[in-house]
Amino acid sequence: MTLTSAATEYSLELAGTVKAIEFQARTSAAVRFAYATGKVATPTAPYMTLKADSSYGRSKLYLNNTTLYFGTATAGTVVEVTVWR
Repeated sequence: MTLTSAATEYSLELAGTVKAIEFQARTSAAVRFAYATGKVATPTAPYMTLKADSSYGRSKLYLNNTTLYFGTATAGTVVEVTVWR
């Protein structure tokens, strides 16, 4: 997914069948992410930071149609997301 504008929130809906997720920025840019809306465009706790040149992954997930929110200070950042069901 492309985070076209800086300081803007983008969302990704995760179905309840998702059992694992991994994501990273394609370029060297930090990405903020949260499981609640309104936290990542202008950083407001609680959110987490995926540092540049890093990836984030979780397995053994038991989701119930969860939304993940992304934001960045670098316009045009592409976040590569892989999910396993």
